[in-house]
Amino acid sequence: MVLLVMTVMQKLWIGIIVLLGATALILSFLFRTYYQIEGDTLKIVCGFLFKQEVDIKKIRKIEKTDNPISSPALSVRDRIEIYYDKYDSVIISPERQTEFIQILKLINKNISTNL
Repeated sequence: MVLLVMTVMQKLWIGIIVLLGATALILSFLFRTYYQIEGDTLKIVCGFLFKQEVDIKKIRKIEKTDNPISSPALSVRDRIEIYYDKYDSVIISPERQTEFIQILKLINKNISTNL
């Protein structure tokens, strides 16, 4: 019978590896979250796990939101929700919201806002 016993050092190394992995994931969110407009496409990147493209011509409306749901937004308070297609939406927090929305509205004049 094989007895699996982990030593204190083995447990410590597993803990360190898990902690480093979690730290790397959090840092990737902090340093690799951005929103980029390329032509008619809004590219949303958050860390190494989240990448999304939204056709700006399909955006219906943009609203300010305080929804705390997990999203590719670094701010908890200064968020906007972008509604596109029929039922889809994404919450983001660009630094210069007014300028960001103006650029989107230059591409798609049919975007309604409550800002």
